[in-house]
Amino acid sequence: MDLFLEALLIFGLRVLGISIGTLATLTMVQGRRVLAMATNFFTALIYIVALGRVVSNLDNIWNIMAYCGGVAVGTLLGMAWEQRMALGFAEVRFISPVKSDAVADALRDAGFGATETYGHGRDCPVGIVEVIVPRKSVNAVMEIAQMVDKDAVATVTEARIVRRGYWSPMRR
Repeated sequence: MDLFLEALLIFGLRVLGISIGTLATLTMVQGRRVLAMATNFFTALIYIVALGRVVSNLDNIWNIMAYCGGVAVGTLLGMAWEQRMALGFAEVRFISPVKSDAVADALRDAGFGATETYGHGRDCPVGIVEVIVPRKSVNAVMEIAQMVDKDAVATVTEARIVRRGYWSPMRR
């Protein structure tokens, strides 16, 4: 096989393998067993094929560089895929000393379930609004709260397991 084509094949295999491997890792963390198993199978298969081509000719620097470059590009591509897919759920929390009720009402009006609690900040009482949403809805929730209270403190954390709760038919 032509040196350039072989290096290009190795590069492409590593981009694909690392991208799939990134998704495999994320699906494992989220507890999606079957998907994690399937993606890891293909990650290992691609790894073996690509590495075999590199090891069979260690004098070819282009194959080694293609392998390393494919790992780097595959990492970026895998992260981009994961962001687009936005698998799983997130817990979004807003802390507002003045407008927490209005934030919760706006979120509910938009079809999200919102839970309000109250606490005491450094200087004054605060309202805390918590929303659990599919990760694809995080930006929408953040925009709604921002329109109501631009000064609210916002945090987003991954919700690994979600059972029961209020789910608008539009927001699943």
